[in-house]
Amino acid sequence: MIDDGAELDLDAVRQNIAEAEVITFYFPLLGRTLLVDTRCDANTGTLVRVVPMARDTGERLRSLRRLRPTLPRPDSITMIPWHMRVGSIVSKGVWDCVLRRLDDHPAAEACLDHLRTLERSERLDAILGRR
Repeated sequence: MIDDGAELDLDAVRQNIAEAEVITFYFPLLGRTLLVDTRCDANTGTLVRVVPMARDTGERLRSLRRLRPTLPRPDSITMIPWHMRVGSIVSKGVWDCVLRRLDDHPAAEACLDHLRTLERSERLDAILGRR
């Protein structure tokens, strides 16, 4: 994993977070995606969840339809590969941008904690030769 984010345009990431209806951060080393869906209606709030990585945009759209059947297809979706450590999403100032788009901050923090736990487990497995 890298932590400097040299190949990632953080300004573009922040802009995409501000504009997209659905934001996905995929963590290839963890095989997981942080799914952020900012669409809502009178009965449905925003959604944040850790989900398995999708193979492509079509698979992600199908999973969104299953998760949120009452909402229309999103007008915009951004997929952000996050090759850095999970904690860098906070230290790089990206997490605050995500929180501004959500109405359930405790759920978002729980997702971030879950990703950190997965990362620790993955590192431990690598150190112990289990992967």
